Amino acid sequence: MNPSMYDASFVQPCRVRLLVVPIGKWKRSQFLEAVTKLRGYNEVRLVDITPIDSPLFTPQGFPQGRLFFEVITSGHNDSLNLFLYDFEPFRKIFVVVGLVNDDSSSEDNLKILKEKYPTVISHNLIYVNSSNNNNNNTGSPPDAHVFHSGNDFESNLEPIVCDIGRNFLQALSHYYSSYKHVTLRSPGAIGGNAVLKTSLTRQLANANLPANSTSSSSSSRKMNSFESTTSSIKRSASLKLAKSLSSSENRSQLRSQGRQHKILGNFQLLAGRYINALHSFTEAVTQLYKVRDHLWLASALDGIAICFLLLSFLNISFQVPYIIMLIIPIQTSNPSVDPSSPRNSSNGPIKSPRNSSSTLALSQDVDVENTNLPILIRSISEKILYYYELSLNHHCDYAPQTVYAETLLKTLTFMVTCHSSTQLSPPVLEKIIKGSLSSDLGPAVVFEGDQLGPIDGTDEILFSKIEIYSFANKIFELQLKEMDLESQTIIYIVLSKVYHSLGFARKRLFVLRLLLVALLANPEKINWGDNYQEILNGMIKLYGIEDRTPETSVQDSQASTWLTLQRKCLQLCLMVSRKMKNSVSTSRYAIMLLSRYTHLLTQSEQQNIFTSFIQPSMSEGHIQSYWDPFLLRDVKLTRLESDVSGGELPFESEMSVLDKSAKVNPTRSDEVFNPFRHLLAADKVVSEMDSTTQNVFLVGDRAMFSCMVQNPFKFEISLTGVQFNFETTEFCELGKNDVSFKRPYYVGPESIRIVNLPLELKKATHHGWLNIDSVKLSVMGLPARDFPIALSENRTSKEAVENDRFNAGRVQIKILPEQPELQLLRTNNMTDNSWMMLHGTKKRFTITMRNKSLRCPIEHLQFSHVSNIEQSIKPDYWKKMQLDDLYGLESQLEWMKNSCIKFIDPPQRLEPHETCSFDMEVDATATPFHFNGFELVINYGMNSNDKSRMYLKTLQSSYHVTLKRSIEVPSVDIVSLNQDFTSETDHVDWVHYILEKQKKDGDFNINKYLLLLLDVRNSWIDSIKIQIHYEDFESHAYTIESLHTTRVVVPIKKLDYQNYNFKKQSVPRVWQGRQYIQSGLTEEQEIEMRERFWCRQHILSRLSCNWVLTTDPSIKGTVNFPQFFERFDPKMVSSLYEAKYPYHIDLSIDKSSVAKGQCVKAVVKVSPTSNSDLTASPQSSPEKLILNFAIFDSHTAKLLSKSNRRVLFNGTLSRHLIVVKPVETQLQLLPLEKGSYEICVCPSRSDSKDQAIQFNPGLVTFTVV
Repeated sequence: MNPSMYDASFVQPCRVRLLVVPIGKWKRSQFLEAVTKLRGYNEVRLVDITPIDSPLFTPQGFPQGRLFFEVITSGHNDSLNLFLYDFEPFRKIFVVVGLVNDDSSSEDNLKILKEKYPTVISHNLIYVNSSNNNNNNTGSPPDAHVFHSGNDFESNLEPIVCDIGRNFLQALSHYYSSYKHVTLRSPGAIGGNAVLKTSLTRQLANANLPANSTSSSSSSRKMNSFESTTSSIKRSASLKLAKSLSSSENRSQLRSQGRQHKILGNFQLLAGRYINALHSFTEAVTQLYKVRDHLWLASALDGIAICFLLLSFLNISFQVPYIIMLIIPIQTSNPSVDPSSPRNSSNGPIKSPRNSSSTLALSQDVDVENTNLPILIRSISEKILYYYELSLNHHCDYAPQTVYAETLLKTLTFMVTCHSSTQLSPPVLEKIIKGSLSSDLGPAVVFEGDQLGPIDGTDEILFSKIEIYSFANKIFELQLKEMDLESQTIIYIVLSKVYHSLGFARKRLFVLRLLLVALLANPEKINWGDNYQEILNGMIKLYGIEDRTPETSVQDSQASTWLTLQRKCLQLCLMVSRKMKNSVSTSRYAIMLLSRYTHLLTQSEQQNIFTSFIQPSMSEGHIQSYWDPFLLRDVKLTRLESDVSGGELPFESEMSVLDKSAKVNPTRSDEVFNPFRHLLAADKVVSEMDSTTQNVFLVGDRAMFSCMVQNPFKFEISLTGVQFNFETTEFCELGKNDVSFKRPYYVGPESIRIVNLPLELKKATHHGWLNIDSVKLSVMGLPARDFPIALSENRTSKEAVENDRFNAGRVQIKILPEQPELQLLRTNNMTDNSWMMLHGTKKRFTITMRNKSLRCPIEHLQFSHVSNIEQSIKPDYWKKMQLDDLYGLESQLEWMKNSCIKFIDPPQRLEPHETCSFDMEVDATATPFHFNGFELVINYGMNSNDKSRMYLKTLQSSYHVTLKRSIEVPSVDIVSLNQDFTSETDHVDWVHYILEKQKKDGDFNINKYLLLLLDVRNSWIDSIKIQIHYEDFESHAYTIESLHTTRVVVPIKKLDYQNYNFKKQSVPRVWQGRQYIQSGLTEEQEIEMRERFWCRQHILSRLSCNWVLTTDPSIKGTVNFPQFFERFDPKMVSSLYEAKYPYHIDLSIDKSSVAKGQCVKAVVKVSPTSNSDLTASPQSSPEKLILNFAIFDSHTAKLLSKSNRRVLFNGTLSRHLIVVKPVETQLQLLPLEKGSYEICVCPSRSDSKDQAIQFNPGLVTFTVV
């Protein structure tokens, strides 16, 4: 028998056991599929069965009845049930069906079945997928026990099963006839000590019930009421029955008749004659109650309870016999059976077909609709147990422990089925009849409340959980260890299903653990391993071991669970599976135990699991791969050296990017200023910790592969194979014969080892990256499989990731083809790449280079340079500089990039082993004085195979320059020019220039010119001849001796306010695209900076100086004035730039030389400039000015007082003006003394006459003779 299929149904005695055996050449899966189809027709209506010639068992006697076949594929232990067949005949296998899938003889097959199963009363054959014509016995008449399903097996099963039922009824009629004249004995009388007598260990009543439970108190009241009425009922029934007995009746004969009625009732239950069975059981109860035959009386009461349920299931009204109400008094109440039923059955009460032998009046029977049938059946069951316990005092008529235990189980399953229901609804009845408990041992829910009928909130439930739990505890009063293994298994499995239905998970786990302990302790051989395997798998699921994968899931590793209980459960399952000799399950449980509960196992336990379970499983092939996903912790590929020419690794670049990068200034920073950049430092650190590492190699390189493997277990493991997967071995592979089964790498217990192997690079990946995220490893001779790189343990769960337990890593490698190599041979005119040159000069050199590769051409050559000036500047130099200073620095850097070093006719391509030369010119005319060298950078390379990219390499060569100073300008100044010159001074270069201007321009005004004073110094050891140019002015050639200084005067023209307006002209930027923050200057300071910048730029753009050595005319150069011209001071700006002040003052006199006593007229013209809006707002009234005249003695520079007697004036020396547009005023003077005088004017505000707005640098001079 299969214990896992046993559902402990309350109506188990009504089921006809039908054994199905395979005949022919069946595959296991096909046979089980056919059996499953046969089980679908295990219920047969008697109305569909052909009548037989037997009044006791003919289907016509009760057409509403059913035949319930219990289809099984394995037989029962006859040695255990043989003594019970006379007491409970339903335990016997009545029908055997042979499923035949070949053309073998039906007569032979039936003969074999009868020989093999001689105790079976009905033998049948079903030929699957064959017709009657295919039978090899076509000549003989058809056998009623041989059936042919034809091509469609399932569609023809219903009539076949009906005929099998008819055969059974016929055989049952003959079988029962053998019981008529046989004295029926109890199991104990037949088997003696071979039959295990019920042994109880009583516990305190209600010990397990909570004191405050309402259900508990209710149950207690029911028990107390039952116990209190039992004795009184017994006495009254005894008196009544004793009076009805005649003195001549034989007690033994009455016992025999009662037992015969009881056996007949059992057979009628099997035959579907439920009304007849009810009357037979009633007669048996009446007779057995008289003679106090407790064992058979209890069994007859059980038959009556089963008849009640079957008749209710068929929706047939019946009456509860008075003898039942006498033995088990209950209160009659409202109807308990649902009147609505989908079955088309007769609803009227059915009377007995024969007169009852009972002396009790039938008029005293109680209609079933007036009783609470579930409570009645529960009471009958308790009475049955009571009588079984009374029978234990008898020496032979005692209850076997198997019978007692099954009664407990069937009553328990009945209560579970009725759990949370208020009545026996059709769904509940169907579950009771067809199977109350599922055979599934997994964690799925067996019962749901909505499937058991509606629950009215006003009605009380039939049986509460606490009542069922209390009743289940009675099973533990039995001495279960003394029972056979099959019986123990049935008890534990049914209990586990009951606890599962009640939601008692821990109780269920406890019972299943007891089952495994019983299996492990029992020396009997286990024959039905598949069913025990289902139990083991159910245990693994119930304890949460199956779905828990802490080695691959972060959520499972962090979840709290019963680790110790799970470990013990897994160890128990491991031992049971080994006893079952199931190597697959043994290896599976051993791997689970070792991989998931390593930290809970001691060293001896781990070693025992490894040596006793894992190693044998590996040798037998049941373990195909290593179980630790954290085996590979890291992978590194290291480039040792190159065996080919051009071993330097190139840089890969796309063609478009390469062309664009050639135009980018290496010193330029297009970075957008971010004031919060320092806050991103943490993000930068995180990005640098990316698990992806990139490696670039060349074909033929010598490289080393390093992998870090770990062993977390307390035993040694061996690494017997290391290799890349198929995709990776196309490009590179590890050295052969380094790691093998005979030469493994051993990793000690709880340690980490790094394995280094040579790496062979075979094929180029070109511009594609090869990802290595796993390595094929073989551990302890197991087949190699890919192990991902487990860089670190992950603490955060990731959705949609199969294995989020660790942070997976990968290594990206790129294998490039062989590359060319460029070599610089020499540079002429210098020694060791060093030379000396004068500042301001240029020098040219010749560079010779060669392509050393014999096979690869150089298809791209790019020459650039980086000087020490550019290298010394920080990338963010521009962020804290003013715009005028930034323009000067960046202009210098731009010149250093574009003009300092020039390559003249450089080569664009070099063939293999080709040599070429080109010139390089170094220009030191504008280099800073701290310029001392530069790096020559040559980017060269070859095209990729598809011409879309280029592999670039860099060749650098350092050049060192000793820069000597030549011409310097240590001092610069600007002075006003306010008097004319005579022809005697025409030999002076700048005077000659002024006089020439005066001759050519009739409106020439000497006040429009300034003198730029340059102190020029010769810092070289030889004399130098210089010449300065400014616009159209060209100075004389000055020879300056070594370490001498000469002042050179350069006439420059003032910047008139009509043509130059620097106020709104921004300082230009050399490199665009930057985001500048606010300079922090006010508007006035911003304007002042612009005016200062543009005045300086005006001078520098027009001023130049060429020089040549007097000792060597071939050495010549120029002067870079921006290095010597610092910022212009306000005095220089105001002298040069007329629009510096708000007003332009033009002072002139009609005569520059007059006689004493002759009048001189001075004319002043005042005009507003572009800066006049700074003195007054547009909304205010025009500003009133006071124009003050001042007269000085030219020789003494003393101011003449207003009341002097040397120069008289008409009126006053002050004029009140409103300057909105040009205004003109005059002052007449009368000189009385000879001398030279200067006249100047100074405007001031009218509200503060002593505060001058501006000082006019333009003076006029006149001479008195």
